[in-house]
Amino acid sequence: MNTRGLILFYLAKKNCATLGEICGDLKISENVAKIALSRLAQEHMITRRWLRTVDGKRLRLYCVNTSVLKELNL
Repeated sequence: MNTRGLILFYLAKKNCATLGEICGDLKISENVAKIALSRLAQEHMITRRWLRTVDGKRLRLYCVNTSVLKELNL
C-alpha cells in the first residue's frame, strides 16, 4: 500500500491526528507525510485545521472527511 493509503486508513481509524502522531506511528518522514497530506486535502479526502495547545502553540490537525468513512464502510 502506498503512503497516501496508509495515512488515509490511519486517519480513518483515529479520526484526527497531528503531523507528529502520523509520522511517529507510521514511521515515515515528515516531508513525505506533508506531500501525501496536501494531496489528500486537494482531493477533499481530509480536512486541515489549527489546534491551539494550552501553552499557546499552534498545531495542524488533519481529520478524515465523513464521506470517505462512508466509502470505507467505517
